[in-house]
Amino acid sequence: MKKFFLLSAIMAAGIMLSAQSQQGYVKTKGRMVDGEYVPGQGLKGATVSIKGKTTIMVNADNGFFSFLVPEQQFQLDSVKKDGYQLVDMDACSKSYKYSSSPIYIVMETPEQQLQDQLDAERKIRRNLQKQLQTKEDELEKLKGAKKISPKEYQNALQELYANQENNERLINDMAKRYSELDYDQLDEFYRQVSYHIENGELVKADELLKTKGDISQQVSDIRQRGQVLNEKKVLLQEAEAVHQADLHEAAQRCYSYFETFAAQSLIDTAAYYLELRASLDTTNLEWVNNAGRFIHDYIGDYDKALGYYQQVLRNAREEYGENSEWVAVCYSNIGSAYASMGKYDQAQNYDDKAFIIRIALNGPNHPDVATSYNNKAWICMKQGQYDDALESYNHALRILMHNYGESHPLVATCYFNIGQTYYGQEEYDKAAEYHIKALSIRHALLPSDHPDLAYSYNDLGTLCLDLGQYDNALIYLGNALAIWSAAYGKDHPMVLRCQGNIGSAYMLKGLDLGQQGDFEASLDNLNQALPLLKTAYGDDYEIVIQLQQIIDKMQSINQQK
Repeated sequence: MKKFFLLSAIMAAGIMLSAQSQQGYVKTKGRMVDGEYVPGQGLKGATVSIKGKTTIMVNADNGFFSFLVPEQQFQLDSVKKDGYQLVDMDACSKSYKYSSSPIYIVMETPEQQLQDQLDAERKIRRNLQKQLQTKEDELEKLKGAKKISPKEYQNALQELYANQENNERLINDMAKRYSELDYDQLDEFYRQVSYHIENGELVKADELLKTKGDISQQVSDIRQRGQVLNEKKVLLQEAEAVHQADLHEAAQRCYSYFETFAAQSLIDTAAYYLELRASLDTTNLEWVNNAGRFIHDYIGDYDKALGYYQQVLRNAREEYGENSEWVAVCYSNIGSAYASMGKYDQAQNYDDKAFIIRIALNGPNHPDVATSYNNKAWICMKQGQYDDALESYNHALRILMHNYGESHPLVATCYFNIGQTYYGQEEYDKAAEYHIKALSIRHALLPSDHPDLAYSYNDLGTLCLDLGQYDNALIYLGNALAIWSAAYGKDHPMVLRCQGNIGSAYMLKGLDLGQQGDFEASLDNLNQALPLLKTAYGDDYEIVIQLQQIIDKMQSINQQK
């Protein structure tokens, strides 16, 4: 019996030794305040639930916790702390690999997180506006010095403003990145680089990055070393350590270069550095996926993006298996690419696959499930299946409200989408109801000059046009024009489009007054409409020509009186 117990003890010890202790911290974000590094604070009292294990209470003042990992992979069920939310909402849907390095779970109060995003967005927006002004001034100087012709000047301005249309999505993406950035997890060099980029000090960021040498040459060198590693197995362990350190440092530099050029709206150059980083390690799911997403969203090369997504899918299946969050992300991205190509049946097929995995992994009320519903609704909208679109949008809305409450930008966006769907069905009263809900939330959360407010004003204005409520249309469209003009300048396409809508409102109001017999008020409104429509569409636009003819005829009648 003694021998049996001794053997059992040895076996138990062997089992315990095979489990490894994963360490981690629950904390707030590290920050840079006026150029000085301020570390984040540990969140004592937080609870961390590991999937398939018991819940861990964080008792250390610095937020430290640990747990045994019998396998190489684990997943979080939830992380909770009263008054706080996860900065990365996907933290509890990711699969983690055991590492000797601790994992960091970052939380903030909802108010602080929203303020961080708005602050980051404001900085980026101001910087891009300054760059736009600088480029406009340069073109003015070239025109004044007669180094370019008036036609070249106009073409250059049109190209400049066309590029500006991509800025809104870019601003939102960069603001989200910087509102989630934890400076604790960067070394001092990249803290300074990221701080300079965030504050629009791009020359300083570029000078710092250049102190590391030629990034393209470094990437080339790393590739060569990678080949040597495969050829010289004897030196593998030592050489691989050097390679991995250089690889991640080069990847960090590539990403910083990407952000530097993205902040200047130099989209093609920014994409080059994301692709350069992806080429460093084609098995790195995040790097390859980021390259695909950026090319999809900002370059519009859907075939190329699809190639990246399919590459990520192959690696994700091999690394995590079919029923994993990464595979769901891949299916969703592939669906988006097909939808952008207008291949809606294929898009829906992949979105359905993503939906099934997300329901199984996270349950029916996770924000990622809302994303799947939203994607499905968008495809239905494009195909004119408005009832199906509304059903999916309402599913997404319930999930978003369950997670974030009524007052959240994503809820406002969902209301806005529902309003557009009702507009497509020509149910204008319902469309107005949901657009007003979206506008109310955006008013409460966003600055008064935020472009999202202008989109709400513009859609409400065009809706009022269809309802024949011309005075209300002019109020809403005037608000949209004021915001867009301040944000983009008078020659931006969105500004011109809004002026065209205002011109249409004056024209329709004038025609309506003419039918009612109010000749002078009708002519006054038509005369206000004409210059606005000319500015928006040009003198040769059909409506402009017809309106000029109507005004000429009415003025002739008036003179005869």
